[in-house]
Amino acid sequence: MLSLFGSRTAAEPEFISELRAVETEDRLRAGLAGLLEETDLEIRDTNTPTEFTAEATVVIMKVVLAVVGRDFNQLSFENRFVTGLFGFLVAHNLCRRTHADLGVVLGIAGLDLFTREEIDQIYKLGSSYRRLRQHRQMHLALREIIDEFLTHPNDETLGNLTGVYQLCLRPEA
Repeated sequence: MLSLFGSRTAAEPEFISELRAVETEDRLRAGLAGLLEETDLEIRDTNTPTEFTAEATVVIMKVVLAVVGRDFNQLSFENRFVTGLFGFLVAHNLCRRTHADLGVVLGIAGLDLFTREEIDQIYKLGSSYRRLRQHRQMHLALREIIDEFLTHPNDETLGNLTGVYQLCLRPEA
């Protein structure tokens, strides 16, 4: 009825979208709290869904690395790339949940993970992601494992995620 007298109806979908993003952020923070505490990591306070999504992406990948006993800076080029691709998949899923800008999230998260000299790798991740999508069954399996972890972040779903991540890594020399 208010739409007859003003533009309130036009603003409502954005408001609802923002509420859903905040709810998703709160749910993810609460669900990840125990896992983050075990690895001495935290998702810093952020101001926007995009900042939260970038921060959460990096922290989740750091949790994965901690669980498998790897240090991102010590990984080979190929394994850093695999880690970046997994981060891309996590970011994509989180962006769908929070309505964050995927391009901005990837830029922020990429700068947190990769050195400035390696930043061109972020652009290559996009083309690798497109190629991964051509392998539909593999892409769907990875997406499902990440989705399950983000929906129910616990030791079991983290174990599934880290197990698949380790399968994708090349042995270090």
